[in-house]
Amino acid sequence: MGIVNSIYKKKMNFQQERRKEALREAKHIARILGERFGAKEVILYGSLSQERYFDMASDIDIVAKGLGDQYLKAYGYCLRLSEFNLDIRPYEDLPDQYKNQVNKQGRCLYAKK
Repeated sequence: MGIVNSIYKKKMNFQQERRKEALREAKHIARILGERFGAKEVILYGSLSQERYFDMASDIDIVAKGLGDQYLKAYGYCLRLSEFNLDIRPYEDLPDQYKNQVNKQGRCLYAKK
């Protein structure tokens, strides 16, 4: 039982560290979207925002408000920077039901002052 416990603890520690790295990267991406590409607000949603299980297959889910015609350029730029898989969506293009979910469960990473 000691070996199994040890392997489990190592796996959990690895996943916790990976989650911390993903959060740092999400904050960095949010700043880039705001400062370089003019997003008014950047919201983290999905497993990373909800303290859920985050593993090697997980991605960073972000919604950006106010990117306008900079969306594709911003998305491509951020994809090249990130070691994680990214899903960046323009808030304005989301269906209302999805907007409500993001508004309730999302975590604001950047807001223009």
